[in-house]
Amino acid sequence: MRSALSRPAAALAVLLVAMAAMAGVVRGCVLRPAAALPGSHYNVGANAAWLGIEWVNEAHGEVEIAALAAQLRAHQIADAYVYVSYLRPSGQFGETFAHARAFTRAMNAAGPEIRLQAWRGVPLRVGGGAMAGGPGHADLGDASTRGTIAAFAARVVRDAGFDGVHLDPEPAAEGDPHLLALLEEVRAAVGRDAFLSIATPRIRPLLWEAGMPAVGPLFWSGAYYREVARRVDQVALMTYDSALPVPWLYRQWGRFQVIALSRALEGAGADVLVGVPTSRERTFTHVPSAESMSSGLLGTIDGLNDAAARPRAITGVAVYPHWETTEEDWRTYRRLWLGAD
Repeated sequence: MRSALSRPAAALAVLLVAMAAMAGVVRGCVLRPAAALPGSHYNVGANAAWLGIEWVNEAHGEVEIAALAAQLRAHQIADAYVYVSYLRPSGQFGETFAHARAFTRAMNAAGPEIRLQAWRGVPLRVGGGAMAGGPGHADLGDASTRGTIAAFAARVVRDAGFDGVHLDPEPAAEGDPHLLALLEEVRAAVGRDAFLSIATPRIRPLLWEAGMPAVGPLFWSGAYYREVARRVDQVALMTYDSALPVPWLYRQWGRFQVIALSRALEGAGADVLVGVPTSRERTFTHVPSAESMSSGLLGTIDGLNDAAARPRAITGVAVYPHWETTEEDWRTYRRLWLGAD
């Protein structure tokens, strides 16, 4: 899952974070509690992880799947977003999940407490379609496209045995009414018993309630976040791909994202998870030494400790991506978030 930012957009992100960091220096002594609480104080065992497509497009034995379930359980991962497919330019989802039913059966036996969500990519066409990671093609303004996405959601729940669906529409623009329509149609297709979640872009760290349509798919306002949250069971914020070059700045970025998101979604009724990066892939928008398990968790904890935040609005953290998360990353996670080791 790579969020797409152009070079000018990345520069804007850096500018906004720098402003937020400066604001933090000025007000930090006033708003930060005297004694900061550890991540384990906020962890309630309701975390998530994005898993790779290999679990459903390749055969895996029961022992291997049981080991995965044990690992997720040990790290208090309650939701597994399992990548199954993406909407192709043909207008159809790829048949890349032949072993999904066997996987969900084995996982249900080994870890029945882990909710399995079918993660589907939807590359959106925004502003003509040219994006940093390649052209988007899906037009949510087209009713047939939304119908295809909703029908596929119902299929993976019904036939593949998933507990719900996890939508990843990127880049989704601020205020897009068609995304809201899609969420309503997917909900109707899968039914109330199935879980519905969505991966979401950054919230504006400053002036999050102000109307700024020019920021497009870069940042959502608090008002639009609430509209989305009202239509889903869970929101997973993608804080990463910020283009920030150093850990301390990314930590400040995470802090302000948590403050803004928690204030926007307090009382919204949806679970709210904060994405934490472990990817080793270096791109223009992702510097692995800056965006890491450590800086991501520390920023999240800083945000939750800030007196301006509403920590009860944040359910947990979501690790991206599981397939690149090392044992060293998990040790950091256990130390900072679980309070173990």
